[in-house]
Amino acid sequence: MPSESKKSNTPGSLVWTGLGSNQTKAQIEFNTVLRKHKEAMERSKEIEPLFQLVNETYLKDVLPHLEKQKELAKERFRLMCEILFEEKISFGKVQREFLRRYLLNICYENQLEDMFFYGNFRDRLETKFERLERERYKNQIENSIKQKFGVDIDWDDFHRTQFSSEQEREEHEKKYEDFREKFESYRNEYYSNNRNRTRKKSKAQIEKEKKAIEAEKLLSSDINTLFKNLAKLIHPDKEQDPILREKKSKLMTKLSGARDNMNIAEILEIKLEVDSLIPSEQTEVSFHDSSIQRFVKIIKSKISELEESMRQRFFSHPIMADYPSNRITKDTLTNYLKRVKTDNQMVTKAFQKEVDQLLNDPKSIKTMIKEIQSLGAHF
Repeated sequence: MPSESKKSNTPGSLVWTGLGSNQTKAQIEFNTVLRKHKEAMERSKEIEPLFQLVNETYLKDVLPHLEKQKELAKERFRLMCEILFEEKISFGKVQREFLRRYLLNICYENQLEDMFFYGNFRDRLETKFERLERERYKNQIENSIKQKFGVDIDWDDFHRTQFSSEQEREEHEKKYEDFREKFESYRNEYYSNNRNRTRKKSKAQIEKEKKAIEAEKLLSSDINTLFKNLAKLIHPDKEQDPILREKKSKLMTKLSGARDNMNIAEILEIKLEVDSLIPSEQTEVSFHDSSIQRFVKIIKSKISELEESMRQRFFSHPIMADYPSNRITKDTLTNYLKRVKTDNQMVTKAFQKEVDQLLNDPKSIKTMIKEIQSLGAHF
């Protein structure tokens, strides 16, 4: 901390001080944790271009391959169905049934993505019993919805995700708008009733909540004290120097936002900026050690939240699931993204190879069936 402040004569009360040797244990810990918070903020800024690199790689190098793989998977599926339906090669009874169930399972998994394409193949692959069971289950759901919400819906059509135009999508949403509203209302009521049924809070829980509320009130009081002292110094309307007025205006905006979010760490960082901007007018604010300890706890929590936010942002990205470490550096990330690009190219080539084999040599499907069975697939 740049500013050195005086001790208060009140026992147990100390002015928030700088790097002097007369600091209490709470003040030393406070300085340490505030420095760590600043480092975490700097890391978040450093990570931003790395996240942009991840996103750029995904959009430019990975997504096109995923789309190509999807197209090739449909073509592979179509060719396998064609070989089965047209009896281009002879199959044993067990082998034929395994292939039929394998292809039917692909239909069930993908029919909502492309109802027309997979629906047609599903109808040809299903046995009469399977079709009746599927229709019975579908009718059961639709009747249940009719009884509960008083609306008629087509369960398959309701889950459709592919549309030929934006107008068709809008018409689809409008068609089921009434059901969605009624279902949302029912769900909210259901969860509300469940919350109301929760068991009565224990004395320890009640006491803990009281302490949390009291701590929040104390924090709010400390924040308001700091805010008022800092706002007096940086209010831009009282500044004649245009350069200083612009700087103060930016600081005031940051300070107001930090106060609204009760972000004590950011307010204290702003205090350092204010002390640096106008060293002749230092902010003298006294806090008990108990307040400083509260600040430490809150700032530690905010550091954890910031680091978790950075991790979540990275590792929730679709191409970051297999990243080998929680520590993100430019070198490790660059190497990882190279591997992701290479892996996707290889997968696309593998799909293309299977499609070419099925086109040129229908018998290759038997080798594919054996490979699928070796993976332990059961249908």
